[in-house]
Parts: sequence; C-alpha cells; structure tokens
Amino acid sequence: MLFFSFQEVFGNKVEKKWFWFLGVYLVIIAGLRNDVGPDYGSYKGIYIYSDMNSYLSIFMKALHMQGPETFDVEWLYVLINKVLLNVFNAPYYMLTLVVAIFAIFFKIKYTEDNTFYPFTFTLLMFIPNFFIGESGQIRQNLGTFMIYFAIRYIKERKLWHYLFFVFLASGIHSVCYLFLPMYWLARVPLNKTVMLILILGSVFLSPFEVYRAFGDFLGSMTAESSLVEGFNGYVDVGSQRLNGGIGIPEVLMVILTFFLFAFDTQMKEKYPYYEYHRNYTVIGICFYFIFRNNPIFSSRLAGAFVGFSYVIIPNAMYVVSDNTKKMIYSFIIALTIFNFVVFSTFNNIKAGRFTIDLYKNFLLP
Repeated sequence: MLFFSFQEVFGNKVEKKWFWFLGVYLVIIAGLRNDVGPDYGSYKGIYIYSDMNSYLSIFMKALHMQGPETFDVEWLYVLINKVLLNVFNAPYYMLTLVVAIFAIFFKIKYTEDNTFYPFTFTLLMFIPNFFIGESGQIRQNLGTFMIYFAIRYIKERKLWHYLFFVFLASGIHSVCYLFLPMYWLARVPLNKTVMLILILGSVFLSPFEVYRAFGDFLGSMTAESSLVEGFNGYVDVGSQRLNGGIGIPEVLMVILTFFLFAFDTQMKEKYPYYEYHRNYTVIGICFYFIFRNNPIFSSRLAGAFVGFSYVIIPNAMYVVSDNTKKMIYSFIIALTIFNFVVFSTFNNIKAGRFTIDLYKNFLLP
C-alpha cells in the first residue's frame, strides 16, 4: 500500500487491477481468519443461533412486523446466516468469507468513486479500521460500506436506488437508518460560519448528554451485550478520555476540522462533490462530541459518519500546490505510523489474536 500510495501521489497513475489485487488479499486475511478478533466467538454464536429462526419470521421482521419468533439481530444478516447453514451446510468461516467479500467490494467501489488516491486513503484508514471493521464488527462494517457505496446514487439523484440500499444496509445493521436523511442533507449549503457554529455547539452540548432524550431508539442501534464485550476488546478506556479530558479521538476531530476549514475554498472549486463529504464530516464531528460521554455511541454511531470524513484528507492533495501536497502526504504517513504504534499498545492486539504468533488463517500458512 505504501509503495503504490507514493506512486499514485507523485508518479504515474496506478492501474486499477493492483487495487483489486489488494482487495483480494484483504478478503483472504479477514474472511478466512481462524478465531481472530475479539468478536469472533460472539458472531459464531449468532451464526448457530440464526438457524432457530424461520424464514417467515425473517421476512416479517424485514417488513417491521412481528413474526412467530423474535430475535434481536437484523433480518438480512440472519437470512445470510440461515441460508449458508440450511442450503450449503457451510462452516462458520464461510460466513466471514462471504461478509468480507461483500464488504471489501463495496469498500473498493466507494474508494474508487470518491478519491484519486485509493491506496493512500486505504493506507490511512487501515489501522485500526481494518481490524475493528473487516476483522471485528463485521455487521456494522458491511452495512456502512453498503451505504458508502450508495453515495453514487445521491450524486446521480436516484432516490429509489438510495432508499433500496438503506433498506438492505439497515437489514445488516440498524445504525444505517441514520443515513436515510443524507440524500437531502448532502446538498444542504454550508459555509465556514455555519460549520463553526455547529461544531462549537456540539462541543458545548457534550457534557449534557442530550442523546439520552432519544431513549431506547439509539440503544437499539448498538449490538447486544456479547458483541459490546467483544468491541471493548478493541478499546483502551484511557484513550476515550471521558469526563472532559482530551485524548486521541478529540485530536482526530481537530485534524478533520482543520482540513475542513483550511481547504474548503479550494475543494469547492476543484474537487467534484466535495460538498457531500464536507456535510458528512460535519455531522460526524458533531455526533462524536454529542455522544462523547458514551464510548459505544461515540465509536459506533459517530464512527459510521466519521468513516466518510477521512477521505477529505487525501483529497486535499488534489487541489493544492506541490509543496503543500508534500506536506499533506508527509502528515498522512506520520499519522499512519502513529496509529500503528498506538494501536499496537492497546489490549486489542492480544485480545484480537492479531500478533504473529496468535493469528491463524484457514488458507494462509
């Protein structure tokens, strides 16, 4: 990724086939992992449990109706599990493989659609997102990348196509319902004054935990307790800096805010559909601060939007001078190294079995 990243930024355009080759490799190491990831056992339990639900109950839940059986996991994800069990009698690693194939496919298509620097963007997002997403919270990861992919239908003004993908993605993870209004919000005009008011307002509201006013609605968008426990395997509580402190997440929000304000004018002039990503970024930053006192909400609900946001960092290189491009690229590499170092110090390396002595794969030696 580093080699092709440098080439696509400072050399000739890299052929798309190499990006797809990378995608195939990522599918193998995420899809065929063997007992890797803090959530592995929890999702395996869901896989076995899914066979207890009838197709009628799954169909009725898709229509938001009460079926013969009740279950908490989203209908489309349960359907995928049940088909693999009933029709193919597939072992569990075939589920992780199928989910990884779809997730990586939508991820690659989204990246190709929205940046001229796909390897650089993938490199920037690789740590810790690949381990928390494709190798961890596979439901939310797949659902959100389906929504990311569907941005193309917002650009093309194809409402029914977009609504269809929201319906499917929310059948994988209910957090995707939050993206329903983005078809309209993506086109809302923002300027620096409005952005500043929204962000500062969210920072001000942070200690008041206003999200509690939504009651069980937001709680229903987070996973059941077993998966929350698995998710916590990725999180060093100290990094959350609750109770008003400043930590890594806040620094990342500051970085995104800087890129929003520093390059907003150039991006509007030179980068197609930049305004859509700007709006997603503002929402992601605001969500983070509003949900800041809840480590699950601030990571899952806000994180779904923040995933959109980071694309503006490599995209800024497209609209600036050569010297500024070098500075931004150096910052991206420095941030990537920093993320690697920090991530490796957290509990998630051993808890997720990502170390060289613990990682196992059904195909790779």
